[in-house]
Amino acid sequence: MDFIREIQEARMTRTESNTRRYSYRDCCERAYLILLVLELMRKFPSYSRAASGYARSTSRFTGYDIFRASATDLYNFIYFIVGDDAAMEKLKDAEDAKRVRSNTQVPLMAINRYVSKIAAGQEPTAASELFIKLESQFRITSSSYKKIRRTVTNLDRASARDIREAVTKLLYAARARLRSSDIISDLETLAADKNLETSRVKDKQPTLSRPDSVVDNEDLVFLQKLVGQQNLFLAIKYIELSQQGKPIPANVARAFDPAIEILVDIVKGGPSSVGRLLQLQKDAKRRRKR
Repeated sequence: MDFIREIQEARMTRTESNTRRYSYRDCCERAYLILLVLELMRKFPSYSRAASGYARSTSRFTGYDIFRASATDLYNFIYFIVGDDAAMEKLKDAEDAKRVRSNTQVPLMAINRYVSKIAAGQEPTAASELFIKLESQFRITSSSYKKIRRTVTNLDRASARDIREAVTKLLYAARARLRSSDIISDLETLAADKNLETSRVKDKQPTLSRPDSVVDNEDLVFLQKLVGQQNLFLAIKYIELSQQGKPIPANVARAFDPAIEILVDIVKGGPSSVGRLLQLQKDAKRRRKR
């Protein structure tokens, strides 16, 4: 139930108005990344069920003929990728979207077969070939993405170091491009659970705006000191859901455990410790107003 609740509460494509920030190329890139995340998740037995659930939610509608608020981000991104002129009008630059769409040969049948296989918990055929075809048609030129794809589609032959580097790069890409998506929580949890994020890989993703974010980019380094690197983005999600008054999934709540431990230590330190904390909060608020 936590997985299904995640889909309903943390999507990039909740409303059509949200989609006007995306270009046609944005939709292609984000669909590609979500498929890469699914490919990674299905390779780990403890996360293959989540991958199957996401794939079933994506494929439960027949065709990609209309925008559906109740569908997954992957469904709606594919809707925009294969859509008609009415779909293109919902994107950031409709005329550019129409032009690029007319020159894009989307391998929709292959995508459907791939998603259906994952939904059924089966091994997709020719997964690597599908991703190579998507890179060509979606104009994916990033050498980093292609390296991730080579590792993820051949995970059983990859070294432990290559896997950690690929997963870390995929995390960076997801944090930049899929910040509020319905699948990033599962990717973050997998990486933390399997200890697959490495500090050896530098984040080269460009800084992007974070819609509805309550923590500014310059604040992230300070939040990281409280919760740790592997919990950082789930901790941001905790804050966002809390501010919105929404239920917080267990895996997201656990990301804030290190900060809670600090708070508990301060409370146990007695009235003087609590008083100093409250004074620090007042000082911080005054500095923010300057």
